Amino acid sequence: MEFKIIDVDAHVQEPADCWTKRMSAKKWGNRIPQLEEVDRDALGATPVGYFIDPKPQKVHRWTVDAQPHSQYPSTCHAVMPDRETLPARWEDVPKSVYNAHARLEAMDADGVDGEVFYPNVGLTFPFFDKEPEFEEECVRAYNDMQVEEWLDVSERFIPLAMLPFNDIEATIDELRHASERGHKGFLMLAAPHQKGLPHLIDSYWDPLWAAAEQLQMPFHFHGGSGAIRMWIDPKPGLSPRFSRAFAGTIGFNLQAQFISYVLFSGILNRFPDLQFVVAESGVGWVPYVLEMCDHEWERCNLSEHGHPVRPSELFKGHGYVDFWYEQKGLAYHHVIGSDRIMWESDFPHPTSIWPNSSRYIEGSLGHVTQQEREMILAGNAKRVYRL
Repeated sequence: MEFKIIDVDAHVQEPADCWTKRMSAKKWGNRIPQLEEVDRDALGATPVGYFIDPKPQKVHRWTVDAQPHSQYPSTCHAVMPDRETLPARWEDVPKSVYNAHARLEAMDADGVDGEVFYPNVGLTFPFFDKEPEFEEECVRAYNDMQVEEWLDVSERFIPLAMLPFNDIEATIDELRHASERGHKGFLMLAAPHQKGLPHLIDSYWDPLWAAAEQLQMPFHFHGGSGAIRMWIDPKPGLSPRFSRAFAGTIGFNLQAQFISYVLFSGILNRFPDLQFVVAESGVGWVPYVLEMCDHEWERCNLSEHGHPVRPSELFKGHGYVDFWYEQKGLAYHHVIGSDRIMWESDFPHPTSIWPNSSRYIEGSLGHVTQQEREMILAGNAKRVYRL
């Protein structure tokens, strides 16, 4: 397969039977993640910033551990007819979000050769809040689904693994299993201590970093990466459109912390071949964060206190960021490093630029050289994911 454009942040909607097909009903019963039909009146308040199809009275929602977890079966604004109203029932979810063959057609319509897969609704399922065995089986079912229903269909799909986090040996076992089955990286919690686990900087995680380095599996922070958001809540009663637009513009304030924490953590000094990706990040803010980290590194004389490498240099040897619509931010591509920037579409989420990616790409990359363009659109991803 010749990859010319790789979308490094697309979302695979977990099929309705993703977990029920792969987990024992005898063992787990209705604790298994699944879709449940309920009366609309039982849903409660609609999440801020979302429109849900008001027509059906019987609607589908996901449950995890027999507890409701969503008021809609899929987050898929970009492929809905009005790009606004989410489906209330599974049969109304467009196939392109959960079916491999339909996704290939959607990719072709957008001129995309490959997609790197993050979870969709499963991205927020509280697996790590459960007992280890249940968490491990839920995670394994999701990872196997990506291989059996996507990668086995086409090498254009590039899966990333979820991992269980309640037991470090199980974490590493699943990483090795995923690597053997074709996954090209894994999702990591940015602030595991907020879930009752050791801090990211703790040596507890060193066996995971060592295994990831050996397997050439980069770790990924996506969106909030499980961290508690630091944001100003919008005033109640404002329009859903305003609320959703506001929520979509504040994610970087956490991601800036992710990058600085990793660069100062010492992890990259101990594991010099380890790579990390900050997805759904954008790039315009990155030069300032790197400059700020370098300033503090100098002022605190960290080169003499266990941090010999300048943070910006560490980033240029280990880190990657993604963009999808920015134009002004790409003017600083030479500061970040054209070999450290990748492109995404965020399919099928609200901010996705599908099916007009080519127009946005030209707006963002019209001023870069052909060599830089090729790196950003595919070359860097081919290197990171060993394609």
